[in-house]
Amino acid sequence: MLKVVLNVVLKVVLKVVLKVLYFFFALVPGSLVFSFPVEEPDKDLVKKPALVVVIAIDQLRRDRLDDSFEGGLGRLVKEGRVFAEAKLNHGISTTCPGHAAMLTGTNPGKAGIPGNVYIARQGWESRYCVADEDPAYQVIGRDINRSPRNLLVTTLGDWLKSSDEHSRVYAVGGKDRATITMAGHKADGVYWFDATLGMFTTSRYYVDKLPGYIVDFNGLDPLTDGFLSTLPATWLHSAGSNRADQYPGEDEKLGNTSGHPLASGDWQDVGSQVYQSPYIDSFSFELAANIVQQEKLGQRGSTDLLAIALSATDTVGHLYGPFSAESEDTLRNIDEKLGEFLSFLDTTVGSANYVVVLTADHGVAELPEWAKENGRLQCPADSGRAGVYGFMFRFYWYVYSRFTFPLGNPDDLVKLADSQISVNHRYAKELGLDVAEIIAGVREMLESEEVIERTWTLDEIESDDGEIARLYRNSFVEGKSGDFFIQPHRTCIIRDAGTTHGSPYSYDRNVPLVFFGMGITPGTTDVEAYTVDIATTLSKLLGVASPEDVDGRALRLH
Repeated sequence: MLKVVLNVVLKVVLKVVLKVLYFFFALVPGSLVFSFPVEEPDKDLVKKPALVVVIAIDQLRRDRLDDSFEGGLGRLVKEGRVFAEAKLNHGISTTCPGHAAMLTGTNPGKAGIPGNVYIARQGWESRYCVADEDPAYQVIGRDINRSPRNLLVTTLGDWLKSSDEHSRVYAVGGKDRATITMAGHKADGVYWFDATLGMFTTSRYYVDKLPGYIVDFNGLDPLTDGFLSTLPATWLHSAGSNRADQYPGEDEKLGNTSGHPLASGDWQDVGSQVYQSPYIDSFSFELAANIVQQEKLGQRGSTDLLAIALSATDTVGHLYGPFSAESEDTLRNIDEKLGEFLSFLDTTVGSANYVVVLTADHGVAELPEWAKENGRLQCPADSGRAGVYGFMFRFYWYVYSRFTFPLGNPDDLVKLADSQISVNHRYAKELGLDVAEIIAGVREMLESEEVIERTWTLDEIESDDGEIARLYRNSFVEGKSGDFFIQPHRTCIIRDAGTTHGSPYSYDRNVPLVFFGMGITPGTTDVEAYTVDIATTLSKLLGVASPEDVDGRALRLH
């Protein structure tokens, strides 16, 4: 009898000891010498989005987005996490570096993108940021080459595909430099509107020929059987709520009142007119939905990435300014089409299965005439402008008369590209000129212009601890950037009509940033945020490893 009791007691004690050991080893990391079965974590807690959509609205100032919109923009602002103080973290605020920063997690300087264009020292010629000399990467239908080769770092899409070979990465939009830099090196498809062709195309870097559904979307004759068949003769819009439709300073090349031409003129005219209208964004959304359907994005068990680069706010904004009737109608169109696209994703992918990020590559200056009327013009020049032709004539006449007279070509000695001046050191040596003397002379000439605040050499931006110098450091690319940067006076622009961007000032750098969807808590935060934080934030959300040397940090989404 005693033996039986002892056996029962021993079993009870052993059971208790095993339970104690189980909890001890389970709660002390690194101390396990053997394992016990544990419950699977709640799948809902580790579920990843099926689709991530990153939408870049070219030239959208942060102060133009609020919760008054009734469509997709309004939905994102009201239901998403809004970073109310978001901005660029670099000084050359143009399209190519702005889009490159979004999904690389690195500042454009490190990414190898100093601007839309740069001066190649070898060969002494202007190079486009996504151009490629390799004819193997020819644009389908064009005699030009495009690739992401100049992008020296990887993107979120590259990280995603390295994590899961079944993930798919696509980009679509109005500009090659926007879609290519967002998509990265391993993308499955990158499509942009080519105004010369009047249709969407790509580079043979990605595919040897356009997929059938893209061919069908374009049509054999786009105006009759393709996406352009719905194009009206003119773009009609309301007078706008900010100012009169016809306003001083607006560019008149496509007319500056409602009734802008669309389907008129020869084929290249039509392509250019569409490119500078809200319709390019409408067609980009339409093709994006087509890609989601045809490629089953977000519907295959892996996380996919789709980048959408909306360009009309930039092409329209340059002509008429950010507070024009045309720009207002362009943003209204985005609101409507984005609303339709989100509803499409709700049905196709599932409203709880996707994430959307909305941002911009840069902002823009107001029309100087509008800024002056409203007491915001700070430019020393009364008009707020320097005409391009007059400015360039004075610039090159100075170089010629001072350094290359009588037979030398000033353009062979000095070139301007994206607010940067490059000096041809080899040619200077041939002419027996001192490079330092050339730089000093050209800087003095430029700083005598009313619209120029100052210039910055590399030594100056490296030694200065101010904000402007830091921003230019983040834009500097060894071997591609110029010998010095040009900083305009605040609110001054060099353009005969319309407006532009590219400066380190807040109106060019302040952009919207909204995260929306699965796993994201709605609300507005004033925490410091930059576009360079987008990729690292998404990589954390997706559980995808990012490179150790990224510049961005993960933002809190809840």
